[in-house]
Amino acid sequence: MVEKRFEEIVQRITNPRELRLNNMLDPYFLGADEEEQTSEILFCTQDWERNQRNEIHGGAIASMFDTAMGVTAAAFGTGNVSTADLQVSFIRPFLSGAFIFATQITSIGKTLIRATCVAREKQSGKIVATASGTFVPFKK
Repeated sequence: MVEKRFEEIVQRITNPRELRLNNMLDPYFLGADEEEQTSEILFCTQDWERNQRNEIHGGAIASMFDTAMGVTAAAFGTGNVSTADLQVSFIRPFLSGAFIFATQITSIGKTLIRATCVAREKQSGKIVATASGTFVPFKK
């Protein structure tokens, strides 16, 4: 059931009427565990995300975390969320072509949803960054 919600949310992100940052990041839903309240979302490197050192820009990485955790919070929560807080810890440069963002919901309340996320290089499995976020559920 939760996988269908993920697919609907990611479909809205990747096929909007207008070009937006979320769909430019082009998230790909890999899977979720409803009991564990976890998900995995893949982001593939795009040229526009790179800085002058040919690494993924920190702002793009923060946006990937925000998207991965926000989609997860929306799927496990009420369906729509807004970011209240986002903290990112960069561990090593994002150099490879694809990254898997594994999100864990740590708490769902009436007014806040909290999550943590780990980004790994798809090929090597090495952790490249971690993040935590707080999201506010709302009805549209």
